[in-house]
Amino acid sequence: MGQQLHMTMLEDLKRAAWARTSPVSGQMNAWEFRKDCLGNLVRYADFGNRHSPFGWELDHIISRSAGGSTDPENLQALHWKATAARTEVPSSLVKQEESRAAA
Repeated sequence: MGQQLHMTMLEDLKRAAWARTSPVSGQMNAWEFRKDCLGNLVRYADFGNRHSPFGWELDHIISRSAGGSTDPENLQALHWKATAARTEVPSSLVKQEESRAAA
């Protein structure tokens, strides 16, 4: 029962974020392929698939570390490469932390 509820909630979040993506002109099925907020082409069926050129993930618009919530209004559909780039720690920050730790 708990797993089914989780899957239903996840599907609701995916659909809410997907509804805020942009249709692709010339597509017969406007729901299947869309563009994320950065203009990347994504496909609904490829949610969570980092092996697909159209894979996408749910991404927080305002990160949780910056006080963002997990409410549907704070989630967006974003191509997985864009999500990965947003979550990478810049090397300059790593060096700053290493310097602080050594001091």
